[in-house]
Amino acid sequence: MSTADTALLVAAVACALAAVVALAAIYLIVQVRRMRRGQRLLLGADQQDLVEYAVGLLARVEHVEDRADAVERGLAGVTARLDGVVQRWSLLRYDALDGAGGRQSVSLALLDGAANGVVLTAIQDREYARIYVKQLVAGESDVELSPEERRAVDEAVGS
Repeated sequence: MSTADTALLVAAVACALAAVVALAAIYLIVQVRRMRRGQRLLLGADQQDLVEYAVGLLARVEHVEDRADAVERGLAGVTARLDGVVQRWSLLRYDALDGAGGRQSVSLALLDGAANGVVLTAIQDREYARIYVKQLVAGESDVELSPEERRAVDEAVGS
């Protein structure tokens, strides 16, 4: 084989390799364009790559988690405050004294969620009125409750 034949063979192989590399380059360019088009569809026009998008998304998720934690803390505070407010009540009107008429006496039970609170009783007569206040802890008083007061407390606890 002569030098000219060898040179021709090397040139032919080089041309074939150049054609293969050109085809591979064209294939890769088409793939990159498809990927970028899909990326623009996914990310929108203002983002340039997935890493930047992922970092921005992570920052937004962390912000939402911080806000959710703040809401949970606020809700726990509100729940704690609501446990001590009047949640149950009962009003019972009755005639405490014979001949008073008009059911002017009243017992009012005001309780929180744990049945703590007060029972207020106003006994009315034609000449006088008496008011009694008894503290309740878990629906019970350290002072004996009248039947009407007990009924008002029981109705409040049952509601």
